[in-house]
Amino acid sequence: MAELPSGTVTFLFSDIEGSTELLRRLRDRYGDVLAEHQRLIRDAVEEAGGTEIDTQGDSFFVAFRKARDAVIAAVTAQRALQAHDWPDEGEVRVRIGIHTGEASVSEGRYHGLAVHRAKRICDAGHGGQILLSQTSHHLLEDEEELPGCSLLDLGTRRLKDFDRPVGIYQLKAADLPTDFPPLRAVADAEGEHLRILIADDQALVRAGFRMILDAESDIEVVGEASSGQEAIDEIRRLGPDVVLMDVRMPEMDGIEATRRLLADGATPTKVVMLTTFDMDEYVYEALRAGASGFLLKDVPPEQLVDGIRAVGSGEALLAPSITKRVIEEFVRRPPAKEPPPELAELTDRELEVLKQVARGLSNSEIAAELVVSETTVKTHVSHILMKLELRDRVQAVVFAYESGVV
Repeated sequence: MAELPSGTVTFLFSDIEGSTELLRRLRDRYGDVLAEHQRLIRDAVEEAGGTEIDTQGDSFFVAFRKARDAVIAAVTAQRALQAHDWPDEGEVRVRIGIHTGEASVSEGRYHGLAVHRAKRICDAGHGGQILLSQTSHHLLEDEEELPGCSLLDLGTRRLKDFDRPVGIYQLKAADLPTDFPPLRAVADAEGEHLRILIADDQALVRAGFRMILDAESDIEVVGEASSGQEAIDEIRRLGPDVVLMDVRMPEMDGIEATRRLLADGATPTKVVMLTTFDMDEYVYEALRAGASGFLLKDVPPEQLVDGIRAVGSGEALLAPSITKRVIEEFVRRPPAKEPPPELAELTDRELEVLKQVARGLSNSEIAAELVVSETTVKTHVSHILMKLELRDRVQAVVFAYESGVV
């Protein structure tokens, strides 16, 4: 490796947005797409005089002697990625974060807060977006202006693991996308906020949920909607982590809104359906549409909060009473005559874990049942979701019953 830049260094981090979902869609072709992405990034970095420090999977870590060179590399890379002919279901969208600061070098590696700050800025972005810290922005002011480029002030943000806010700018270029949802990884000194949107046609219900959630330091209600279509519009505008979606709403119900929202597999927002005991007939279709779970409208406040946190952390959420009704619905519906071909990709152990998941067992309960560690179970569940192209455990339950596994 060439001698690393020292003193004041500009760091660039990049990664592919939604790389796990991309892997599920492309399967065996993912390796070729990843290699082509890496080639385009490396060409841009080399042309701008950068030094590649590390590459892990779809992530790049690069160092530059000047902030302007890092920006040139970022713009060149995004233009090449946008112009490339990707598979129809495999468009690669890369987010890039840039920060300039002091960092020490030890055994051929950089150390220091500047490196971590650059990574967190990258994490805050969206696919196709280029973000810069205020420090890098100031250095660019002393450089020759980049033709066709400008900087948009996004204000100050608290990044994960950093107490002090950081000024962040978005680089805008005439031939690149400019409109993106709000920044992602925003946190305060006490920890990350879960960003919630409440969709219900009854104002009193929305107000009640908001009052409960506003009392939690780690939860932020970022918006409300009174219909399914408004919920879709607000989710795409605000990018919440979780949406509480009423099943029955005017214009478009919650099930159809969920189906449309999650159809392309690119929306990271998790949907929790709100229902009452007399709406059991909707549960099955909502789960098939992609909902991550259900909550009853009369749920105690502490269970509402715990449920939202569970879904936000990637877990499924089904009240025991609803789980019973869902299983009864599955039992009434005959399984597919032919097992889906995807089942053949599961190992015997993964198939056994899938059966336990369909029974509603937690990871710890499955671990005890199969006499393995909980970590092993988590690994098996991750492999199952990836191989079957499923969003979460709820979808795994739906798949297991519909395909006749249980």
